[in-house]
Amino acid sequence: MDASVAEPFVLPDGDSNDIVPLRGLISRDGSMVTKSREEPARVSSEPLGNGPNEISSSVPALILSPGPDPFRLPLDTHDKPRRVVSAHWDSSLITVSMHGFIESLGMPNLVFQHNLRRPTAPTQESVDDACILHAGDTSVVVLAHAREEKQISYLTFQTSRIHKGTNFRVVDRPWNRTKKGGASVVSTMMQPLMFASGGYDHTVHIWNFSADFMGVSSTLLAIKHTSVIQSLLPIRDTSHKLISAGADCNVHLWDLSSERVVHTFKTSNSPYHAHKTESPFCTLLEVGHRDLQFELRDHRMVPEHPAERFGFFTTELHGRFIKGDTWSHFFASGSRNGAVRLWDLRNVREQLASVSCFSNDQVVQVLQTESDMLAFSKRGDVMTLKHA
Repeated sequence: MDASVAEPFVLPDGDSNDIVPLRGLISRDGSMVTKSREEPARVSSEPLGNGPNEISSSVPALILSPGPDPFRLPLDTHDKPRRVVSAHWDSSLITVSMHGFIESLGMPNLVFQHNLRRPTAPTQESVDDACILHAGDTSVVVLAHAREEKQISYLTFQTSRIHKGTNFRVVDRPWNRTKKGGASVVSTMMQPLMFASGGYDHTVHIWNFSADFMGVSSTLLAIKHTSVIQSLLPIRDTSHKLISAGADCNVHLWDLSSERVVHTFKTSNSPYHAHKTESPFCTLLEVGHRDLQFELRDHRMVPEHPAERFGFFTTELHGRFIKGDTWSHFFASGSRNGAVRLWDLRNVREQLASVSCFSNDQVVQVLQTESDMLAFSKRGDVMTLKHA
């Protein structure tokens, strides 16, 4: 079979004989409803299209927006996009590269607006992740650096006076020096002036900014991982929690009020990313598989660990620098062969659509904005997609 032709594939979790499939647990209003058990899913025999405008026969379709050649992010040689986040004040996007360059782009036409940071020693930046916080008229872009010194840095600016300049500060993240150094992931918390970080030293911290953003303090959480932290996700179900997913295949739910781990479960393989869904009790995980890359998990059913696994056939693992996005009851995933795939989380047995965005390049991030879906390639090309 041609490696570029993928078939949607879904199987229920084999951890338990009493697993309830999650395919129908996400309802239209976002609540969770239990459905009767169903037979294990089977492999679909319908191949996906490979051409730039070839899509599956399912609806709604996913199409490339008509227009000129793809927009390209301003990247230096050997640099690559690391994270793109939405700046909610005016629908702008903030792009962060591996070498620490930070730019703002105007939407919906992807117009270059501002160069927010141009580092003096780009090859020493080693940015693994980034997130953004907002407090009134001030925005803060936080960077995670895979290096031993100055593992956390942040850029502050006033959105109404962005042309007047920015302030950049570095932070010495406390870390376990018996392990590898470096921050691997950062995530904005739901609480004001707070973010979380995870590291190559297997530790998770919560950070609090001072009111003037001149200082930041950290608290080490008693979360036990035995490998690098790959994803952090704040949720609120019955209380505020932080999900931490590590390369050790452990996913922990830390309760902020009781300051303890209240749930733990194992994934079938290394989890790269955790995404929210319509239900606060259900999380989507991207994991290291060649055919079952995605898992839907219900936190409430511990220790039964009910999960529904789905995905498509591919020859290579995605890795943690390929990231999809969720919104409403949809999930869009990137890939190493340049395709974006769309799924309805209420029924993951069948893939809704697929479209090829880039030739001979990876889709390293998919981002849903207010009006469009954007696909970013490893070289920095950007394609706009729409539902049809």
